[in-house]
Amino acid sequence: MTDKEKLTALMEKFSGGSQQVFAQLIGVPRSNIATWMHRNSITANGREAILDTFPQVSREWLMGNSVRYSVAPASKRADMLTDDANVIRFSREDLVPLYDECRASCGVVEQFEHPEYATEFIHVPGSDAIAALTAEGISMEPSIHSGDYCLIGSSIDLQDADDKHIYLIVTKDGQCMFKRIFNEGRRAENILVLSENPEYSPHAQTVAKADILHVYPLRYVVHRMW
Repeated sequence: MTDKEKLTALMEKFSGGSQQVFAQLIGVPRSNIATWMHRNSITANGREAILDTFPQVSREWLMGNSVRYSVAPASKRADMLTDDANVIRFSREDLVPLYDECRASCGVVEQFEHPEYATEFIHVPGSDAIAALTAEGISMEPSIHSGDYCLIGSSIDLQDADDKHIYLIVTKDGQCMFKRIFNEGRRAENILVLSENPEYSPHAQTVAKADILHVYPLRYVVHRMW
């Protein structure tokens, strides 16, 4: 079994097939994984990083084609895992891309359709979120604090927005802001967006409907504990 085949098997098992997630799990740049795949050779440091992160991976299996270990006869070759009972599996559907370069201000989004632009992934089992952003500012406290991860659902029609919920509003001029929406009616040309923090100014802003590109419902908030 080649190193490229081993990497493919490891990524399918532990990161849903994602090179980026696997690289983050073992603590190396994503470019390292691409290089190992291209050269069909995992470096010695790379092998140790994999074994340190996943102790259930068989050292004999991983090192089988390295210069330090001879290849055993087929009947005696080691399995990939020494103990399958404690394997942590990541399903691709449970990985939410975090776009940390696109910070949503509490006070363009076509990239949400391109997970390759994500800076990392957040593991949220059973989530229906399509993307995560890092919030900035105090306007939506106490619901959202600066630094929180905000996970959003698929875009909805503006007319379907409910003032009981918080939305990520994306405008033509590039603003990304989490706000509550007060829609004055389908015929109205503007909507009112409201902050959560009563001490934040301006607490309410008027935004022209024609200037709004997307409205994404907020699904989850992951609060930072530091």
